[in-house]
Amino acid sequence: MIEQFKSLPRAQQEQLAKQYGVDLSQITGSQGGEGTRQQSTVLQQRQVLPTDTSSKDDKTPDDNGAKKPVRYGLNLFNADISSFAPVDNAPVPDDYVVGPNDVINVLLFGKESQQLSLNVERDGTVNFPDLGPIAVGGLSFGKVKALLEGRVKEQMIGITAAVTLNSLRTISIFVAGEAKYPGAYAVPALTTVTQALFVAGGVSDIGSLRHIVVKRAGKTVTNFDLYDLLLRGNASDDIRLQSGDVVFIPPYTGIAEVKGEVRRPALYELNKDDTLADLLAMAGGAKAEAYPQASVLERINSQNLRDIQNVDLTNSKVLAEHVRGGDVLRVGVTSNRTENAVVLAGAVVRPGKYAWRKGMHVHDLVNSLWADLRLSADLDYALVVRQVNALGDIEVKQFAIGNAVTKPGSQDDIALSPKDVVLVFNYDDANLERTNLNKYITKQLQPVLDKSSDERWLSDDLLAKGIQSIQDNAKQKDVKSVAGFAIKDAATDKQQTQQELTQERLADGTIVSVLSEATQNLLSRIFVNPDLMALTPELKRQELLFPVLEKLKNQARSGSELQVVSISGDVKVPGEYPLASGANIRSLITAAGGLNASAYLGRAELTRAQGTNKDINGIQVAHRAVDISDAVKGGVDNIALASRDHLNVFSTPDWQVDRTVEIRGEVRFPGSYTVHRGETLDDVLQRAGGVTQYAFVDGAVFTRKQVQDREKMQVNKLIEQLRSDVATRALSADTTTVSYQDAMAMIGELQKIQPVGRLVIDLPHVLAGDRDADMQVEDGDILYIPRKTSTVTVVGEVQHASSHRFKPGMSVEDYLNLSGGFRKRADEDRVYVIRADGSVMIPGHNSSWFASNSDQLKAGDTIVVPLDTEYMNNLTTWSSVTQIIYQSAVALAAIATL
Repeated sequence: MIEQFKSLPRAQQEQLAKQYGVDLSQITGSQGGEGTRQQSTVLQQRQVLPTDTSSKDDKTPDDNGAKKPVRYGLNLFNADISSFAPVDNAPVPDDYVVGPNDVINVLLFGKESQQLSLNVERDGTVNFPDLGPIAVGGLSFGKVKALLEGRVKEQMIGITAAVTLNSLRTISIFVAGEAKYPGAYAVPALTTVTQALFVAGGVSDIGSLRHIVVKRAGKTVTNFDLYDLLLRGNASDDIRLQSGDVVFIPPYTGIAEVKGEVRRPALYELNKDDTLADLLAMAGGAKAEAYPQASVLERINSQNLRDIQNVDLTNSKVLAEHVRGGDVLRVGVTSNRTENAVVLAGAVVRPGKYAWRKGMHVHDLVNSLWADLRLSADLDYALVVRQVNALGDIEVKQFAIGNAVTKPGSQDDIALSPKDVVLVFNYDDANLERTNLNKYITKQLQPVLDKSSDERWLSDDLLAKGIQSIQDNAKQKDVKSVAGFAIKDAATDKQQTQQELTQERLADGTIVSVLSEATQNLLSRIFVNPDLMALTPELKRQELLFPVLEKLKNQARSGSELQVVSISGDVKVPGEYPLASGANIRSLITAAGGLNASAYLGRAELTRAQGTNKDINGIQVAHRAVDISDAVKGGVDNIALASRDHLNVFSTPDWQVDRTVEIRGEVRFPGSYTVHRGETLDDVLQRAGGVTQYAFVDGAVFTRKQVQDREKMQVNKLIEQLRSDVATRALSADTTTVSYQDAMAMIGELQKIQPVGRLVIDLPHVLAGDRDADMQVEDGDILYIPRKTSTVTVVGEVQHASSHRFKPGMSVEDYLNLSGGFRKRADEDRVYVIRADGSVMIPGHNSSWFASNSDQLKAGDTIVVPLDTEYMNNLTTWSSVTQIIYQSAVALAAIATL
């Protein structure tokens, strides 16, 4: 350790030597002296002291990762460098006793100026030039100073003296008992008890902080209580040590713990006379949010078991009770619930808690539509949520906030009770400004989402997952087995497959889970958390109702009815709503934001559960037709609602007025046309000015969304069937001529196809006024009328797929020869022709079917030579694949020409 000290820079050596009262020349010059050994020991001990993080919160982690309390005061000795360390350059007090090795400075001024440095010899004298030996040993520094100044003044005429103490002697002390590093130490003469403790590294884990004894010549000089210094700033017993003093640290006699709502929870060492009041004072007293009347005291009884006592720390008799070693005092927290308060939340200017007073009404809480409500507030719908019993069950009252504010004393101006929650909703949820709300959610979620997937998994409800795992393991023990083989049903296999898929998507699923959980926690605390309450003006109707609906669902217990109703259909905000007192159909429609303009007022349907039906082993329901217009006016159809009622509001038939049909291509006025129900294709074409002289009416392409959706569905079914056929062939013993890779490549090509949704029409007959050929148009229909064409296209398994100029009289065989004839894999028996209008023509089987008069080709036709599916391995569905591919290609080619 000495070598390490020597390797330090000179300035740092001097600082450490001065800090611990070490003679630097002794350390750097030799290692043989006793004093050197003692001082180097001091340095070594100070360097190996661990840094204890408990200095921040008086707690250290235990083996399980949880924080355990530590004894108050031990962290005082954890700092690497302390201002309490012994120093020899501090001002010397007048009561300091001068002894051998002290150096006294004397400054002479007057008719002569001189500075003398007088060393106190072992006999206690100093040799003063011209004055001789003067005895100063055993005198206080104040007396020595007066003595020397007096002698100079008397015996040296015209000279005045100023006396100071230059350097202090080093004294030897012994730190014994439960010190962290007990032993003998050489320290400066001004060292106090606390500084000696720092030199010895503080007390050990079992050492006492309150009964530190200083013995001098076998007698007790002082009994130092470090808590007097730490808690009360009293250093009267922190005396200066003298050479030969022994600082003895006994083990502590008793420790009690204080935890809970106190300013400084920790373990505290006890004196025999300490009371609960003293223990609470040592812990800094109770916090403002503490509830000392319901504190708990744990105490070890005569059977070595823990007794628990409820103590009232506001009672003077209880506070005077003596504390015992092992006691644990726990101070509880005050409930965060408030008395005599009401909550105002939602579309208001100042959401929050307000004081309740007797006779208070809604207009006292919100007294101005302009100053207290937001412009987006729904003036016709508001709620008062009221607790009705000690269990916290609630009931809901619905009212119009506009009437309550403008007509004080009216039926809507409800009298408020303590703990009421007044909710005001936004009228238009779609246009809410939610910037602050999104920032708050982002701030709450960002620390979790920034973690890795494994860390996010650990942020879930691990206890719930553990319980579910235990239950799943228990279910697996009940699996039936035959001859030692487990038998699982399809449901079990499906569940396991779903679990495997869920685990594969853990990273993405965890994000969704975190978002869902955070949203639920946010909405469930909006009426108790001030930060969340301030964000309620940005919540939508169903979001603000979430905690109310959850409470109503939770309190539907022991046979009590669920006070929730629902509405769907053509209303502004469909969903579930609280069943308010006296609720009816009109109030439910008001709660849902009112009817849409397209709502059908003549009839709605009310569905009501009428109890269980043993015959059908379920709930019996009844449906009733309701005249909405009568209900809104308060007529006989304004039926009172009951638990779980559901109202379905229908839309007016044919209400949609924005049905559009698009006409493209060779018409006089192409574009989008708004159509009404029952309008035909011929009607739209007439509105478009009819076709131009260049129109190729035989090649018109008509697409419809419904047909496109059906085609997409059929393609998906076909893909699944193909996958199954490929898998079956791969596992069968039959030889195959097509590889698995080729089959999957074909399936991949099929997946790329985008269904066109083409519907074959006979446009020439439509233009001719044939009602049988005409049809009604629908929203989203598109009609393409291309320009006249004079080509015939050949596609499929031919040598060179291409388009050729149409010549009357040429046959299918002629056009096939122009394309180089068939390829090796062509299916010559299944050649077909796709007409320009989308219909399919299969040539007849005459002696020369290629030249059949009934199958004459026309301009715009496409000859398709399919792939020989028998050649490819007898997969029957491949013919459907090729047909879909070719037909889609032809349709897209026709559209591309527009």
